[in-house]
Amino acid sequence: MKGIIIASHGKLASGMLDTIKMFSGEPEQMESLCLLPGQEISEYVTQMNQAVERVNTGEGVVIFCDLLFGSPCNCSAQFLKDLELSKEVTIITGFNLPMILEYVGSRDANRDVDDIMKTGKSGIVDFKQLYESRK
Repeated sequence: MKGIIIASHGKLASGMLDTIKMFSGEPEQMESLCLLPGQEISEYVTQMNQAVERVNTGEGVVIFCDLLFGSPCNCSAQFLKDLELSKEVTIITGFNLPMILEYVGSRDANRDVDDIMKTGKSGIVDFKQLYESRK
């Protein structure tokens, strides 16, 4: 089973992990990594390296980042520069609750990354429009 890291600016990642626990219980091989105001990037990179080591049991790691090209995403890009690690690490940006829940619930099945991203995108809906279309 692949490990999971949720990485974000501020405490979004820890809040997301708390919410996931409400739905899925205590997930295995999963951590949040929060870049806090004033924190040195070098410290965050060290924390990310340690988190990857903890959640990776040999099957790889998926890192969900909050923003494309944000600091958590840019820090995770270090794994893509290493030939061996690049085979083990997948980075998905712009995470939301539906996509992470879907992945947590199906990661034993080695779901395709595109499927997980489709789940995230399909959870973005103009609810008023949906509601009115069903009247």
